[in-house]
Amino acid sequence: MADAFEKGQKLLSSQSYEIKSWVADGDRVSIEVIWTGTLALSFGSLSPGSQMRAHSAMFFQFKDGKIVSQRNYDCFEPW
Repeated sequence: MADAFEKGQKLLSSQSYEIKSWVADGDRVSIEVIWTGTLALSFGSLSPGSQMRAHSAMFFQFKDGKIVSQRNYDCFEPW
């Protein structure tokens, strides 16, 4: 698992999240985001500098000001 994390860190030169909308209800928050990652290395048919994008729905539950659970549902754009 540590090796996979390290490889993933090297794969991207940058990444960002654009919040499209969010809803809060007590200790729960739902967020719609667009994630964009810029490749530092080749990945599949993509060359370094190419961008990958995913539309995500993220659901958080908080307790005492800390995240206690998170679920993500991602839909990657074709690449």
